[in-house]
Amino acid sequence: MSKIREAINDQKQNIQKQKQVLLKLTREERDMFGELASIEDRISDIERKLFKSEDELTKIVAEEKSAKEKHAVLQEDLDKIVGNLKMMLAKLWPIHSRKLENKFGSLEDWESSDRNFVWLASVYKDAKAELTKAENQSKMIFENLEVQKELRIKSEKKLTAINKTKDLLLKDKLSLLSGIRQIRSMKMSREEELKALLDTINKLNYKLKSLTSKKILNFKGELPAPCDGKVKINFDPSAKPPVRGEGFETNGNINVKSIFWGKVVHNDTLRGFGRVVIIYHGYNYYSLYAYLSESLVKTGQEVEKDEVIGKTGYYPALKGTGLYFELRFHQKPVNPEKWLSR
Repeated sequence: MSKIREAINDQKQNIQKQKQVLLKLTREERDMFGELASIEDRISDIERKLFKSEDELTKIVAEEKSAKEKHAVLQEDLDKIVGNLKMMLAKLWPIHSRKLENKFGSLEDWESSDRNFVWLASVYKDAKAELTKAENQSKMIFENLEVQKELRIKSEKKLTAINKTKDLLLKDKLSLLSGIRQIRSMKMSREEELKALLDTINKLNYKLKSLTSKKILNFKGELPAPCDGKVKINFDPSAKPPVRGEGFETNGNINVKSIFWGKVVHNDTLRGFGRVVIIYHGYNYYSLYAYLSESLVKTGQEVEKDEVIGKTGYYPALKGTGLYFELRFHQKPVNPEKWLSR
């Protein structure tokens, strides 16, 4: 008997060590998720800046294109002015030359020639003014194009820098995700944890002296429900993921009771189930009560049928208060509907 107790204590210590390792891994995973969230926030911020820079670049390119089009129009107008000026010179110069040769003509001819000369000078003056104006406009647009070019180069450099930073952040994110996957691979699934726990207890041949005259099998179909509430999740081991018990929806945090006489063999949190109490009823039968807000029993404590063992807590699948309940024979889950009285 003392050897069994020593073996049980050893297993409890091993389980405690395993829980500490799992708790440490869970904390590391949670810290990594926190760091990952921070990186994602930074990526989002950089993406906002990136979109803004891309918009600025698009605007600059459009302005540069518009400036080039204006420059082309101005150049075309300039070419027309120069062409018209050449035509004017070609037609007026011979007339002007002939008038200059007739130095001793009549006064009327002299006055006519003078008028022609003044008119010709005026045309030259107007043409020169237009030409100067066109050249100034051409110079201004050329300078504008240079400014646009500098802005575009600056914007592209900024865009490249942001993309580089974004790539580094994505690299950090992928590295963190790889670390999270490694940690998860080290953690046992909740079903494996439960099975390992029950296997350990079963191998120790945990016997209850108080159950020598009470066999749960004799009460099949007459066992009380573990709590007051409606069954919202039904036993369905073939489902994906499999459902190995029943889910009760309750009105707030109400009492949870043991369905049969037994001994508490587990009273702690279990990953995926929240706070869990497992009761051994002898003859390889176990009952499991999960998602408790609190437990009112201790490991090793013997409990009576209908004895309150805890309170219902938040049941994630039901998004409210409730209880997840399992009944097992050896390691195989059995349908509670065939055992509980309705």
